[in-house]
Amino acid sequence: MALVTLIRHGQASFGAADYDQLSPLGFKQLKHLGAVLNEQEEHFDVLVRGGLKRHKQSAEAFLQGYANPLDVVEKTDWNEFDHRAVMRALANDEPDLRSLFASDGKANISETEVLALFMKAVSRWQSGAHDNDYHEPWQHFVARVELAWQSLAELAEHKRIAVITSGGPIALTTMGSLGMPSAQMMEINARLVNSGVSRFLYKPEQAPRLLSLNEHHHVTGRYKHLLSYR
Repeated sequence: MALVTLIRHGQASFGAADYDQLSPLGFKQLKHLGAVLNEQEEHFDVLVRGGLKRHKQSAEAFLQGYANPLDVVEKTDWNEFDHRAVMRALANDEPDLRSLFASDGKANISETEVLALFMKAVSRWQSGAHDNDYHEPWQHFVARVELAWQSLAELAEHKRIAVITSGGPIALTTMGSLGMPSAQMMEINARLVNSGVSRFLYKPEQAPRLLSLNEHHHVTGRYKHLLSYR
């Protein structure tokens, strides 16, 4: 049985043309997390990361702080779902929304309105009633995250595994571990902090067992300026 530590990537570039890019704060968050875990003498056998740019950059920043060499393994099944594609698909039901989105998927409206539309878009995606509108339907995303966990069996010799991933896979795994309905995924996701740590016990052919969710003591107190949620 392995202890798997899921780490949410650092703050990305919300609202920018290239979301998949750590902000300066995002780099600081992951470097600080690595330094804190190193100071606590927390040992990992291997570092797994998703294949997105923000995952790669987060891993690099983490290792700068951790200051101990770790083998890094890329597993793209740990990638986030395409949130911009999910949002654009909402306009298939509501044509009036089409004018609100630029070609890169950025909405020309306030952040509050964007978040409200995002929750609505995710509910549509999860319903399964419009699967042809998505290159990755909801059930395909669920299956992909299951494959991500199964891929850790290839690292069976490692008992302490760190994984840098995104809020979607962390929230979905939590939901499955606790037997929660799919509609709750975004409720969990919205509360996950950048660089937050969630821990699971994992044994191949068994569902991950949640031990802790969203640990973020490293961005409190005098480090509260490093706290962000997206």
